[in-house]
Amino acid sequence: MTLHRKRQLQNLQEKANLHAQYQQEILQSQLEIQNQTLQHISGELHDNIGQLLSVARLQLNILEEEETATSAQIREVNDVIDKTIHELRALSKSLDGDFVKDFGLMESLSHELQRIRATSKYQTEIITDGEPYRLEGQKEIVLFRVVQEILNNTLKHSAAKNIKVTLQYEPTQFTLTVQDDGKGFNFEKLKNREMTESGAGLRNIKRRTELIGGNCQLESTLGVGTKIRLQLPIAS
Repeated sequence: MTLHRKRQLQNLQEKANLHAQYQQEILQSQLEIQNQTLQHISGELHDNIGQLLSVARLQLNILEEEETATSAQIREVNDVIDKTIHELRALSKSLDGDFVKDFGLMESLSHELQRIRATSKYQTEIITDGEPYRLEGQKEIVLFRVVQEILNNTLKHSAAKNIKVTLQYEPTQFTLTVQDDGKGFNFEKLKNREMTESGAGLRNIKRRTELIGGNCQLESTLGVGTKIRLQLPIAS
């Protein structure tokens, strides 16, 4: 076997190894995201949908004890049940990868922010700059799950009131920014923590973005808020 042929085989093997590593990393990311998503579902079911159903049951018990129900009371129970159904539908869409595949990243994120805004605890906004286009392969699904993780962290830790997502479409680069007006944190201190501590979440966000060929930049100021920028090059 010639030296040239050996180098060709080595290059092919290296490419095959890199491809296998990429697929393994994608699978690992999906498993990690799935676990975090299930935790998120548990919280949503307990905090929102569970409370709504408890209210509906309480109202029905009151009506049963009174033995008579006015049309206004019945409408009130129906309103609670309608809201519960709406919450369930919104939650199911946020978990459905095919929803992102079918409707695209922008619409999926808009729906996610609308669901957060419906809690009446946050003001949300989505802004687009440039002519929207679709991203190739699994990139939109991975990005959507990354943003879900960012939003989940924001809701849990930031004490923010306003959340803004900006999608910037340029010919050679796509930029997605998530910004909040929460309490912020000391990023230098956080990134030096062990992987078992809270800094692991930010590392995961960075790693998943890099898996699809992008990069992640984070800015945070105590008392002002946090901005996370995800950038992906666009092949010409």
